[in-house]
Amino acid sequence: MNKRTTLTRRAATAALAGVTLSALAACVPEPPDGRPSPLDGHWVGRYTPQSMRVMDRPCTPGYGGIFIRDGRVSGQATNTYGASYRVTGQVVGADRIVGNFYFRTRSVGSLKGQLVKGRLVGDYQNVDGCSGTWVATRQ
Repeated sequence: MNKRTTLTRRAATAALAGVTLSALAACVPEPPDGRPSPLDGHWVGRYTPQSMRVMDRPCTPGYGGIFIRDGRVSGQATNTYGASYRVTGQVVGADRIVGNFYFRTRSVGSLKGQLVKGRLVGDYQNVDGCSGTWVATRQ
């Protein structure tokens, strides 16, 4: 291998790494920009599982609330057994949110939603295989 071949391979590897990094960056939501959004405010609602059981585990409905301010989402949800979950996330674009929910310190699921006719509607999925929909209205 000569010096020119080595440089050509390094340039090709660097270009491929740049393309890969660009593709990964396109899949990750932009961080909140700290500016107010049309979603800012308090929202409360309910979530409903698609099925009441998945692999002999119960999937429970519940209720909760989120607060959105300057691109950041925070909140709390509670299921019918009284288990409480912390919700965090961010605004993506003008009218969508993405986030995760946690039981104590353990991440147990994800959610996404968007503004539809004045309500936030979306879906969720947890690590136990339960999934469903949620809807919230501004307070």
